[in-house]
Amino acid sequence: MFIHLDTLAAIRSRVETDDSPWAEAYEAFTADVQNAMSATPESVTDNGDGHEFKAKGPEDPEARKDYVAAIRTGDWIRDLGLAYQYTGSDQYAEKAIELLDHWFLDSETRMAPVTTNSIELFITLPKMWWGAELVRGHDGWNNDGVASEADLQEWIRTFLDDVGHEIPTSFGQQNIFNWQEMTHAAGSVYLRDWDQFRNAIQRNREDGFNQLREDGLLENEIVRASSLAYSLYAAKALVTAAELSRVYVDRLDGPTLYEHQKFSGDTGAIERILDAHAPYVGDPEAWEALGEGDPERFANEHGFPARKQEAASSLYEVAYSYYEKDTYLETLKQSGQPVKNVPTYASAQQAAINDPDRPHRDERILGWTTFTHGERFRLDR
Repeated sequence: MFIHLDTLAAIRSRVETDDSPWAEAYEAFTADVQNAMSATPESVTDNGDGHEFKAKGPEDPEARKDYVAAIRTGDWIRDLGLAYQYTGSDQYAEKAIELLDHWFLDSETRMAPVTTNSIELFITLPKMWWGAELVRGHDGWNNDGVASEADLQEWIRTFLDDVGHEIPTSFGQQNIFNWQEMTHAAGSVYLRDWDQFRNAIQRNREDGFNQLREDGLLENEIVRASSLAYSLYAAKALVTAAELSRVYVDRLDGPTLYEHQKFSGDTGAIERILDAHAPYVGDPEAWEALGEGDPERFANEHGFPARKQEAASSLYEVAYSYYEKDTYLETLKQSGQPVKNVPTYASAQQAAINDPDRPHRDERILGWTTFTHGERFRLDR
């Protein structure tokens, strides 16, 4: 879904020759896979509050159990699916199917296919679907007590119908719309609904850059507290969707999102965003200086902590793999000066946060980006 399998084979050959950056990333990835193999299945019913996904905002961590469970479960399913494709070992596929069945399909533990919290679902469910794609057609789907892949397809179809396509904020288009349409695109890939896939990419082309200014800044993100982090969050949604458009470019009726242009010139809309924000990843105080005379507009609420640094580094890891720009390589190697560390929800992500160098890990969809998306342009050499 987010990577060609021949790319995974090329990565395997680089790991076997102990080549950086893939070898170190593979070591981190395999540690996560072993954790996933021993994981106890989780679901939204664990909180004792029914089958709907329910999670309050970050100001109430104790009421985010469904969200935390979705983060962990998505990590496990994705990593197990990748491990199955990388090694061919059935044990990984069977465990992934067990977790998928528990979250989506088992009558006692399944999540209802409705949108309650939106952004928390858009940044967790697609990685579960990626894992499902990686174990598509495996014999484990025929095991006793496991529902069918057709049931999962119906779940995803029902959920996407419930999500809809409205721009969901009073401010107009913000990052949540980009994450929403990425979710539509990812779900459509699993469904093999190519019309819906093309429509999701087209909606991002038509409306997903409404807030983009010609200088590369995002008008509706910079008005928010922690505006640098929110701007990079929007960029991450767009790059994640762009990866889908790259992998399935033969299914599109226009350019990939990487190639889409809003303004005249040679620079695409996503590249314009990445260029504009790269200088501030390692120097977030310079971002605040942009707001001279209007300091709240460019404030980094609570500083720019290590967790946000890692989110930015993993974004530029993927971007460097596509654009091959030295400035992006410099950006992904920047540790900056985080004011404080904000603990994350997943221990695997904390390992990446504690060490700002490669390998980098995306907490949202892609996981160890240095492993799966690092320097793709070198794999054919």
